[in-house]
Amino acid sequence: MGFDIQIDEEDKLRQAYRTRVPGLDIRINSKRGPLDFPVSDISALGFAFEDNPRGYSPGQEFTFDLLLAKKLFLGDLKAKVMRVLDRGIIGCNFLVMERRQEIKLDKLVLEVQKRLIELRKAKRAAE
Repeated sequence: MGFDIQIDEEDKLRQAYRTRVPGLDIRINSKRGPLDFPVSDISALGFAFEDNPRGYSPGQEFTFDLLLAKKLFLGDLKAKVMRVLDRGIIGCNFLVMERRQEIKLDKLVLEVQKRLIELRKAKRAAE
């Protein structure tokens, strides 16, 4: 007995839960010095940030630090630009991470998910 699974192109774009983390920024050390960008959303696999003017192009790789409330959360991470949207949104995938970095990132995303669930429950209870 066999079966066939087909995945739509849209499903390939979202392979992990994405969330917005208030106060989360990336810091890229450039020739002009350190540049901070707010993170639009993040998942265990990647993130998006806004860059105007757009100084990044698909395929470009870079090293950055992840800041939470302006303090170093994870350092020396590597990413690859996967897409650049017209609105100046840069979509990136994380490149190879150390296991401890993966665990810390997963924990951050999970904590945000838990808080969002709690807020939704509280909102429903209040109605």
